Amino acid sequence: MSEDTIYLDHAATTRPFASVTQTIADTQRQLFGNPSSQHAAGRAAKKLLEDARAFLRGSLGAADLVFTSGGTEADQLGVVGPAFSRPPGRVLAAASDHAAVLGLERVLAARRYGLVRVPVTPEGDIDPETLFEHLGKDVRVVSLLHGHNELGTLCRLDELVEVVRHVAPEAHIHVDLVQSYGKIDFDLDLAGVDSVAVSGHKLHGPRGIGFLATSSTARYQPLIEGGGQEGGRRGGTENVPGAVGLARAAERMLTHLGRNAEHCERLAARFFDAVVDEFPDAMRLGAQDRRVPHILSMRIPGVVGQTLQQRVDTRGLSISTGSACHDGKSGTSHVLEAIGLSTRDAREVVRVSFSAETTYDEAERAVDILVAEADRLLHLAGGASR
Repeated sequence: MSEDTIYLDHAATTRPFASVTQTIADTQRQLFGNPSSQHAAGRAAKKLLEDARAFLRGSLGAADLVFTSGGTEADQLGVVGPAFSRPPGRVLAAASDHAAVLGLERVLAARRYGLVRVPVTPEGDIDPETLFEHLGKDVRVVSLLHGHNELGTLCRLDELVEVVRHVAPEAHIHVDLVQSYGKIDFDLDLAGVDSVAVSGHKLHGPRGIGFLATSSTARYQPLIEGGGQEGGRRGGTENVPGAVGLARAAERMLTHLGRNAEHCERLAARFFDAVVDEFPDAMRLGAQDRRVPHILSMRIPGVVGQTLQQRVDTRGLSISTGSACHDGKSGTSHVLEAIGLSTRDAREVVRVSFSAETTYDEAERAVDILVAEADRLLHLAGGASR
């Protein structure tokens, strides 16, 4: 990226902290031993790996933690693994859930498990009463998206967990924490859930590393068999530099969690207020009182989101039209369909996401660019410009 680029797509990925990249480089070069080896180099790498594991596990109040290649694998291990350790039955997930979970339908069906997409509210989350109606003794896993990656909505976790424990107490509750870990305080034990998934590159850590943290009672089958690494729960030589880098990033994010959250909330509010000043019919999507601090999903009627994203990109502003897992692909986002937007309205949605490193100056310059380009598009379409 050019030094002049304003990057506001942090829900897709973040730039690693300089201290993280330096830690990774040092580990790669100096502590490169295989953590399964019994010699001094292997033991040194093993200690780094276990220190990182202990820190991350403790940061969530978890009993155990398995490193994975990222959030997608962690989600799949947290959904398919527990399901396959139980008799065939149903797996529940929100109709607006991430593709990492909804894409498991065929995998589950091959073993006679059914993935049920639970309808969601206009804010993109599951209503506790709706979840109650879908629960039963045959439910093996309930997957919940804590902070929505496209809309920013925070699910009503306490209420949802209470309903599951009452109706299907044997079900495994998995929570996708990819957008909220390091940004919102979370304790797995206090939340009463069985597993959570985290991805390093969403919190200024490295790509290619994530983890599944679990409770003391969680049981699941491994998805990747191998040489007994990760206590037999995931085969393959561990990514020690990645694990160390993730722990370093998490430590910094958690140390400044409150300050960072307030900073991102202010940026998002000021950005949207500036948009509304120019386009009074602009709408912010997602729950207004329950959301992660860094995501702003909005719709400017009459302005096609993909066209707006392309135009601001030529002026050095990076935003998105939704999840990077489908951004740029044809068709309407399943998320926007799930919350009831028409095809036309869904085409007008863009997502702007901030980080602790985003400055007020960057946000102000960014909104000027976005407003100007949106105004030009309305003018070209013959609509009312500002």
